[in-house]
Parts: sequence; structure tokens; C-alpha cells
Amino acid sequence: MSLHASWVHGNAMTVESPENFRRVGHFGWGADVSPVPGKASWLHVPLPTPVITGDVRTSVQRFFLLFNAEGCEIRNVHVYDGSGKVQELNGLSLRGEHRTGLDASNTFDLSAPHSVVFGMGLTFFLQSDIGFDTNIDTRFILATAGGDFLA
Repeated sequence: MSLHASWVHGNAMTVESPENFRRVGHFGWGADVSPVPGKASWLHVPLPTPVITGDVRTSVQRFFLLFNAEGCEIRNVHVYDGSGKVQELNGLSLRGEHRTGLDASNTFDLSAPHSVVFGMGLTFFLQSDIGFDTNIDTRFILATAGGDFLA
């Protein structure tokens, strides 16, 4: 079996509900957004997907989101193959700086290897803090996303 790592720059990220953000931007370092306090949105990242390598269908079990979340957190990560949901990772509370290396907050393992059919995508739910009595700064940066594929 050979390993094929496939990554995409954070600028590939799209926002499902842009009205829930004060700012949505793309820069040299990736997607950089500022959610409205108390608001949330699903964010989507398509992954370059090697479906067949050397006449062998690939499988995948590990994904990565390298991010920085300030005043907000990732609560859910859902993995898709085309329009079919492969797995949901729910009940998360991921915040802080996770752009410079792989760690337990930016690495996601499926419960079992998935045989790729179409193209893989990562969808994640970002919830901002409320900030009742104070004006809070919220910022989310996605530097890159990727996956390890086996053939």
C-alpha cells in the first residue's frame, strides 16, 4: 500500500451563512473570517481526492484542519464523499492555535477506513462566543486542510 497525502490551501474554504460574519476574507495565509458574537455557520472545504491510484481505489481514514479559533470554536466535523455523509464527529469544543503542526485538536480519524467513491469534503460547524456584557473579538483562520489516502 502506498500513502498519498493530499492538501488544499485554506482559501478553498466557503461559508454557508455569510450573514453570520462581520468579515469573510481570503489572504495569503488562508481564509480569515470574523463571526458575529453568538452566531454560527457551517464551513466547507473540498479536498483534492485521489480516487484511483495505480488502478487501485484509494481509502482514507485521517483528515486534518489546521486552524486558529479565537472567541469561537469548532463543535462538529462532518466528512463527506460526494453528497454522501461518511461520518459525523460531534460534541467537539476545538479552539485556539492549531496551524503550525498536527495535534489532537486538528487531526480527525474515521472509525474505520473509507473506500473513496467520488470526492472528499470536510464540513465543520463554527460557533462564536456570545459576549453578553463585553465586545468580544472573534476570528477564525483556516490555513490548510488535508487527508491521508492509501492505495
